[in-house]
Amino acid sequence: MTLDDLYNKLDMEGPEDFEYFEQLADLLESEEDVPFDLFYTVLSKVDAETAGELIENYFEELLGAVPDEENDLVSLVDSIEQNLLLLAADIDRSESRRSFAEQLYKFSQWYKKPGNAAVDGDDASVLEAVFCAREDKLSGGSRSLDFSMALDYDLDDASYGLGSFKEIDVVGGRDE
Repeated sequence: MTLDDLYNKLDMEGPEDFEYFEQLADLLESEEDVPFDLFYTVLSKVDAETAGELIENYFEELLGAVPDEENDLVSLVDSIEQNLLLLAADIDRSESRRSFAEQLYKFSQWYKKPGNAAVDGDDASVLEAVFCAREDKLSGGSRSLDFSMALDYDLDDASYGLGSFKEIDVVGGRDE
């Protein structure tokens, strides 16, 4: 895949055009392997507000499709989202932009990895299993879904700039 192929797939002319939910979904869910350098280039001009909105919307849609009984998966995906939102908030710094892209790429690779889930006993990706869950909710179907293999996701390798955190006032501090 070339950068031009990826821009065509995402209906973009350049990285400044990355601003729509569908573009993020197509990037994360691409059946073709997208090398990290192209993935990063596509995200190279997105601003913090847009990145945050795209992540919130994408993960809201994703979590809405996960079966209610999958508490561990919901908790993991929520943690991944919070991690990405922290990185997106500080995306104007080049090292934070790279960390954001790396973590989003890591999520995409995990999400599409065959064998991270199962549908009716057959290996599937989390993406495929979530698609089946969404389809079952709409059709009333009831396939057997197993996400237990997907729970091995390392959240500890992200680093955050201090700008990612906001100062808070602590009320009632200690007595002096």
